[in-house]
Amino acid sequence: MNKCAMIQAGEIQAIIGDDSRNGMGGTQYCGVWSLTSKHRPFNAFGNSYAGIIPSEMRSKSPKIIHYDDCSCTLERKADKEYPVSSRAEYKVSEPHYMEHIFTFADTEDMRQKNCSFRVVAWCSYINSPYDPHIYFLSNGKWYKYISPKHGVKASIAPSYISADKIEEWPIKSSWREKPLMDRPFYWDWHNRCFDLPFYYGRLDDMVLLFIFDKPRWLRFFCSPSGGGASILKGKSCPAWDFMWIIPSNDYSIGKKYTFRLRMVYKKFVSNDDIIAEYKKAVKELKFESV
Repeated sequence: MNKCAMIQAGEIQAIIGDDSRNGMGGTQYCGVWSLTSKHRPFNAFGNSYAGIIPSEMRSKSPKIIHYDDCSCTLERKADKEYPVSSRAEYKVSEPHYMEHIFTFADTEDMRQKNCSFRVVAWCSYINSPYDPHIYFLSNGKWYKYISPKHGVKASIAPSYISADKIEEWPIKSSWREKPLMDRPFYWDWHNRCFDLPFYYGRLDDMVLLFIFDKPRWLRFFCSPSGGGASILKGKSCPAWDFMWIIPSNDYSIGKKYTFRLRMVYKKFVSNDDIIAEYKKAVKELKFESV
């Protein structure tokens, strides 16, 4: 049985893998093991980590059920240990795109304790960037951000959702003084919001851009050190992450949910080009707009 598959199209090449590779944190890193470009052969994601890792598959032994020259699909069936069925598709296309489609259904109630909403998260561990920030529009202007410390001001809400509609984490004040095992590290909001459902980061003269569907359920989160030590002296590798929040009135056991994103990996041109790529994705893929 294949543990990984190489896919390529246009300028980019990727290796998609299950979670069998014994990385820095053990066997948990399914998703994009490697992402390279003809313009930058250095892996965008940590070599002992991965990118676009779905939480519903992480450390849960997904299997490769299909691959061809430009696509690979992972699947995991619900069981007693983790009652969630899920499928993750990764597909590359010319000149520099990767589409990710994730589908899942819970066979039991999988909401976190004291949460009325369902959280589905993805992590991407970035390989030794000089600039650890993510960039997005906030209050109509470009804004760059990386949380000051792992677990501090990690999450970013959308500005197009009113504050009273944003979920509240069930945090006790004393938790902030305890180790992060007491809560997910992203349970702490930054005071700025994003205006449109995309963010990007810089890797030398390249841009890694994430564009999302279902914008009303979307949240960003990040860590300055989630990806471990950097090859750059005195630096750490950031995590550029995201999640979708399924509100209580939309959550049902047995219901199938589908989330989509486009990732763009190309030479950086300008912020205007970023906006053009966002509009192109919304039009071509029929993403919901805001």
